[in-house]
Amino acid sequence: MIEVVISRIIQGALSGIGMGFLFYCYPFVRHLISRDYRFRFYQAEDKNIAFKKECIKYLKIGLTYGFIYGLIMGTIIGPFGQRNGL
Repeated sequence: MIEVVISRIIQGALSGIGMGFLFYCYPFVRHLISRDYRFRFYQAEDKNIAFKKECIKYLKIGLTYGFIYGLIMGTIIGPFGQRNGL
């Protein structure tokens, strides 16, 4: 029983870290694509700190979504897709 609990915790952590990383990269990609988004930070007084705060904000959102997703998927489907017989 403890093996199931540990495996689900690990799956949730890996999922949370992956989602957090994707959300953390979102401001970088948006900065490269959108000219308006880029100039929003150029007009700020502390442009480097503002961009870092934006990245940290998206990292927190991604980690939250990732851990919630991992918790739900780990509980419903179970480890390694046992429900589907994979």
